Amino acid sequence: MTKKIILLLVEGPTDEDALALIYSKLVRKHHLEFDVLHTDITAGEDMTVKYIENRIQKEIAAYLRKNPFLKKRDILKVVQIIDTDGAFIPANQVQQSENGKTEYFETHIAAKNKDRLQRRNISKRAIVYRLVRSEKVGGLPYEIYYFSRNMEHVLHNISEDLTDEQKEDLAFDHANRYSERPEDFLQFLYDDSFHVSGSYKETWKFIMDNGNSLKRYTNMTLFFEKLGIYPSN
Repeated sequence: MTKKIILLLVEGPTDEDALALIYSKLVRKHHLEFDVLHTDITAGEDMTVKYIENRIQKEIAAYLRKNPFLKKRDILKVVQIIDTDGAFIPANQVQQSENGKTEYFETHIAAKNKDRLQRRNISKRAIVYRLVRSEKVGGLPYEIYYFSRNMEHVLHNISEDLTDEQKEDLAFDHANRYSERPEDFLQFLYDDSFHVSGSYKETWKFIMDNGNSLKRYTNMTLFFEKLGIYPSN
């Protein structure tokens, strides 16, 4: 195999629908393969810092089993894309909801179950801290990037909760808009209103501070920059 594979781990099928074709056209020197986790593995109640890398290793192994003609050496790196979900905010920014629903705002989270959401945040923070500092997972180079507070927030500036059907519609709209103009999408990611500049560590420090994980930000441009891909203008 002449082209190396970049294995992208995403949380749901709408992430793949929105990004796969556009990313593949931008990253022409490598094969991009999307592996849909169907869950946020950084926020699972049964997930811990101790086992997160093992969970990712199992996903890599499962991918290779599904593709027996590939070898581990064919994979250039593993890249995980997550939503921040406001996980890095202080505990006092999680409030008990008065309407029985969990709702996200730029200044706080109104939680259906305040204690449970605070526990989720503590666990997710610890797991993401570990992953940000992990240069390799399962013997492969590893990187992690974020959409904050989630992908729809960044790509469409929609902050309210959406149904799966609404997310799917937005994903297809996004793919249709940029599939023939992927360079326009790359330029879009540099929008000053949500682009986080700096080094890999600096962009993660930024999103972990000052309640920023509830706001509209992404460090996704670094994924392309590390591959030497920049907007043409």
